[in-house]
Amino acid sequence: MKKEDSIVKQYVEFELLEGRVPNSVFEFCKHYNLKETTFYKYFNSLKQIRKKILGNLAVTIIDRLDNDSNYLEFNANEKALALFFTTFESFLENRSYLISKYDKVKDLKQMAGDWDLFFTHFDERMNQIVSEAKQNAEIKDRPYIGNYYGKSFKLVFLYVFRVWLNDESENFETTDAAIEKSVNLAFEFLGQSPLDSLIDFGKFAIKTKVV
Repeated sequence: MKKEDSIVKQYVEFELLEGRVPNSVFEFCKHYNLKETTFYKYFNSLKQIRKKILGNLAVTIIDRLDNDSNYLEFNANEKALALFFTTFESFLENRSYLISKYDKVKDLKQMAGDWDLFFTHFDERMNQIVSEAKQNAEIKDRPYIGNYYGKSFKLVFLYVFRVWLNDESENFETTDAAIEKSVNLAFEFLGQSPLDSLIDFGKFAIKTKVV
Protein backbone atom coordinates (compact mmCIF):
# COMPACT_ATOMS: atom_id res chain seq x y z
CA MET A 1 0.00 0.00 0.00
CA LYS A 2 1.26 3.47 -0.88
CA LYS A 3 2.23 5.61 2.12
CA GLU A 4 -0.35 8.25 1.20
CA ASP A 5 -3.11 5.61 1.17
CA SER A 6 -1.80 4.18 4.44
CA ILE A 7 -2.09 7.57 6.15
CA VAL A 8 -5.65 7.97 4.87
CA LYS A 9 -6.56 4.52 6.19
CA GLN A 10 -4.98 5.29 9.58
CA TYR A 11 -6.91 8.54 9.82
CA VAL A 12 -10.23 6.78 9.25
CA GLU A 13 -9.24 4.17 11.82
CA PHE A 14 -8.34 6.86 14.36
CA GLU A 15 -11.71 8.59 14.10
CA LEU A 16 -13.67 5.35 14.27
CA LEU A 17 -11.76 3.94 17.25
CA GLU A 18 -11.30 7.18 19.20
CA GLY A 19 -14.69 8.68 18.33
CA ARG A 20 -13.18 12.08 17.56
CA VAL A 21 -10.83 13.88 15.21
CA PRO A 22 -7.16 14.06 16.20
CA ASN A 23 -6.39 17.21 18.16
CA SER A 24 -3.39 17.92 15.99
CA VAL A 25 -1.07 16.49 13.37
CA PHE A 26 1.34 15.87 16.23
CA GLU A 27 -1.14 13.68 18.10
CA PHE A 28 -2.04 11.75 14.96
CA CYS A 29 1.59 11.11 14.07
CA LYS A 30 2.45 10.16 17.66
CA HIS A 31 -0.44 7.69 17.71
CA TYR A 32 0.89 5.86 14.64
CA ASN A 33 4.60 6.37 15.26
CA LEU A 34 4.75 8.51 12.14
CA LYS A 35 7.25 11.30 11.57
CA GLU A 36 5.61 14.67 11.00
CA THR A 37 7.97 15.26 8.08
CA THR A 38 6.56 12.12 6.48
CA PHE A 39 2.99 13.32 7.09
CA TYR A 40 3.66 16.71 5.53
CA LYS A 41 5.21 15.08 2.52
CA TYR A 42 1.70 13.97 1.53
CA PHE A 43 -0.73 16.29 3.34
CA ASN A 44 -0.61 19.84 4.64
CA SER A 45 -3.35 19.37 7.25
CA LEU A 46 -5.79 16.89 8.77
CA LYS A 47 -8.56 18.67 6.87
CA GLN A 48 -6.87 17.77 3.62
CA ILE A 49 -7.00 14.09 4.58
CA ARG A 50 -10.76 14.31 5.12
CA LYS A 51 -11.11 15.83 1.66
CA LYS A 52 -8.89 13.08 0.24
CA ILE A 53 -11.02 10.32 1.78
CA LEU A 54 -14.12 11.51 -0.04
CA GLY A 55 -12.22 12.50 -3.15
CA ASN A 56 -10.81 8.98 -3.42
CA LEU A 57 -14.33 7.59 -3.16
CA ALA A 58 -15.44 9.78 -6.06
CA VAL A 59 -12.49 8.70 -8.23
CA THR A 60 -13.30 5.04 -7.53
CA ILE A 61 -16.94 5.61 -8.47
CA ILE A 62 -16.13 7.34 -11.77
CA ASP A 63 -13.56 4.67 -12.65
CA ARG A 64 -16.12 1.92 -12.05
CA LEU A 65 -18.56 3.64 -14.40
CA ASP A 66 -16.00 4.27 -17.10
CA ASN A 67 -14.83 0.66 -17.01
CA ASP A 68 -18.36 -0.66 -17.42
CA SER A 69 -19.01 -1.29 -21.12
CA ASN A 70 -22.77 -1.14 -20.55
CA TYR A 71 -22.56 2.39 -19.14
CA LEU A 72 -21.61 3.88 -22.50
CA GLU A 73 -24.80 2.48 -24.03
CA PHE A 74 -27.10 4.08 -21.45
CA ASN A 75 -29.17 7.17 -22.15
CA ALA A 76 -28.62 10.19 -19.90
CA ASN A 77 -31.28 9.27 -17.36
CA GLU A 78 -29.83 5.77 -17.05
CA LYS A 79 -26.32 7.18 -16.66
CA ALA A 80 -27.53 9.41 -13.83
CA LEU A 81 -29.13 6.41 -12.14
CA ALA A 82 -25.91 4.41 -12.61
CA LEU A 83 -23.91 7.25 -11.05
CA PHE A 84 -26.15 7.32 -7.98
CA PHE A 85 -26.42 3.55 -7.58
CA THR A 86 -22.66 3.12 -7.96
CA THR A 87 -22.03 5.94 -5.49
CA PHE A 88 -24.06 4.43 -2.71
CA GLU A 89 -22.80 0.92 -3.39
CA SER A 90 -19.27 2.29 -3.01
CA PHE A 91 -20.22 4.15 0.16
CA LEU A 92 -20.91 0.82 1.87
CA GLU A 93 -17.18 0.21 2.15
CA ASN A 94 -16.94 3.33 4.34
CA ARG A 95 -20.41 3.34 5.91
CA SER A 96 -19.18 3.39 9.52
CA TYR A 97 -16.98 6.40 8.83
CA LEU A 98 -19.61 8.29 6.85
CA ILE A 99 -22.25 7.73 9.52
CA SER A 100 -19.91 8.77 12.33
CA LYS A 101 -18.89 11.96 10.51
CA TYR A 102 -21.94 13.11 8.62
CA ASP A 103 -25.08 11.70 10.22
CA LYS A 104 -26.16 15.22 11.24
CA VAL A 105 -25.86 16.71 7.76
CA LYS A 106 -29.09 18.40 6.71
CA ASP A 107 -28.02 20.86 4.01
CA LEU A 108 -25.27 21.33 1.46
CA LYS A 109 -23.58 24.10 3.46
CA GLN A 110 -22.71 21.54 6.10
CA MET A 111 -20.91 19.50 3.44
CA ALA A 112 -18.60 22.34 2.44
CA GLY A 113 -14.93 21.63 3.01
CA ASP A 114 -14.70 17.87 3.49
CA TRP A 115 -16.84 17.17 0.43
CA ASP A 116 -15.21 19.66 -1.96
CA LEU A 117 -13.17 17.09 -3.90
CA PHE A 118 -16.03 14.63 -4.00
CA PHE A 119 -18.40 17.20 -5.49
CA THR A 120 -15.77 18.37 -7.97
CA HIS A 121 -15.87 14.90 -9.54
CA PHE A 122 -19.60 14.41 -9.00
CA ASP A 123 -20.53 17.77 -10.56
CA GLU A 124 -18.24 17.21 -13.53
CA ARG A 125 -19.83 13.86 -14.33
CA MET A 126 -23.35 15.12 -13.70
CA ASN A 127 -22.77 18.12 -15.99
CA GLN A 128 -21.64 15.72 -18.74
CA ILE A 129 -24.81 13.68 -18.28
CA VAL A 130 -27.03 16.77 -18.33
CA SER A 131 -25.33 18.08 -21.46
CA GLU A 132 -25.99 14.76 -23.17
CA ALA A 133 -29.61 14.84 -21.98
CA LYS A 134 -30.08 18.28 -23.54
CA GLN A 135 -28.60 17.14 -26.85
CA ASN A 136 -30.85 14.07 -26.90
CA ALA A 137 -33.91 16.07 -25.84
CA GLU A 138 -34.34 13.94 -22.71
CA ILE A 139 -34.65 17.22 -20.83
CA LYS A 140 -35.66 20.67 -22.00
CA ASP A 141 -32.92 23.26 -22.20
CA ARG A 142 -34.34 26.46 -20.73
CA PRO A 143 -32.80 29.95 -20.82
CA TYR A 144 -30.67 30.87 -17.78
CA ILE A 145 -31.76 28.05 -15.46
CA GLY A 146 -30.57 25.43 -17.93
CA ASN A 147 -27.01 26.19 -16.86
CA TYR A 148 -27.79 25.07 -13.32
CA TYR A 149 -29.40 21.70 -14.01
CA GLY A 150 -26.25 19.77 -13.11
CA LYS A 151 -25.96 21.50 -9.74
CA SER A 152 -29.57 20.67 -8.89
CA PHE A 153 -28.56 17.02 -8.65
CA LYS A 154 -26.50 17.86 -5.57
CA LEU A 155 -29.83 18.38 -3.82
CA VAL A 156 -30.93 14.97 -5.05
CA PHE A 157 -27.69 13.56 -3.69
CA LEU A 158 -28.27 15.20 -0.31
CA TYR A 159 -31.77 13.71 -0.08
CA VAL A 160 -30.58 10.21 -0.98
CA PHE A 161 -27.59 10.50 1.35
CA ARG A 162 -29.88 11.28 4.27
CA VAL A 163 -32.07 8.30 3.38
CA TRP A 164 -29.00 6.08 3.16
CA LEU A 165 -27.63 7.19 6.54
CA ASN A 166 -30.78 5.96 8.23
CA ASP A 167 -31.58 3.01 5.99
CA GLU A 168 -32.13 -0.24 7.90
CA SER A 169 -33.98 -2.04 5.12
CA GLU A 170 -32.79 -5.33 3.68
CA ASN A 171 -30.03 -4.80 1.09
CA PHE A 172 -30.69 -1.06 1.37
CA GLU A 173 -33.83 -1.37 -0.70
CA THR A 174 -35.15 1.94 0.65
CA THR A 175 -32.06 3.74 -0.65
CA ASP A 176 -32.44 2.07 -4.04
CA ALA A 177 -36.06 3.22 -4.19
CA ALA A 178 -35.05 6.75 -3.17
CA ILE A 179 -32.48 6.86 -5.98
CA GLU A 180 -34.87 5.61 -8.62
CA LYS A 181 -37.73 7.90 -7.63
CA SER A 182 -35.71 11.08 -7.04
CA VAL A 183 -33.47 10.82 -10.12
CA ASN A 184 -36.39 9.96 -12.39
CA LEU A 185 -38.41 12.80 -10.88
CA ALA A 186 -35.56 15.24 -11.48
CA PHE A 187 -35.38 14.24 -15.15
CA GLU A 188 -39.13 14.56 -15.54
CA PHE A 189 -39.10 17.99 -13.91
CA LEU A 190 -36.42 19.06 -16.36
CA GLY A 191 -38.44 17.48 -19.13
CA GLN A 192 -42.16 17.75 -19.71
CA SER A 193 -44.41 15.72 -17.38
CA PRO A 194 -43.50 15.67 -13.68
CA LEU A 195 -46.93 15.32 -12.06
CA ASP A 196 -47.27 11.54 -11.70
CA SER A 197 -43.68 11.14 -10.51
CA LEU A 198 -44.07 14.07 -8.11
CA ILE A 199 -47.10 12.47 -6.46
CA ASP A 200 -45.30 9.12 -6.24
CA PHE A 201 -42.19 10.72 -4.80
CA GLY A 202 -44.22 12.72 -2.28
CA LYS A 203 -45.77 9.54 -0.92
CA PHE A 204 -42.36 7.90 -0.73
CA ALA A 205 -40.77 10.90 1.02
CA ILE A 206 -43.51 10.94 3.64
CA LYS A 207 -43.08 7.22 4.21
CA THR A 208 -39.29 7.52 4.70
CA LYS A 209 -39.67 10.72 6.76
CA VAL A 210 -36.72 12.36 5.04
CA VAL A 211 -37.84 15.59 3.43
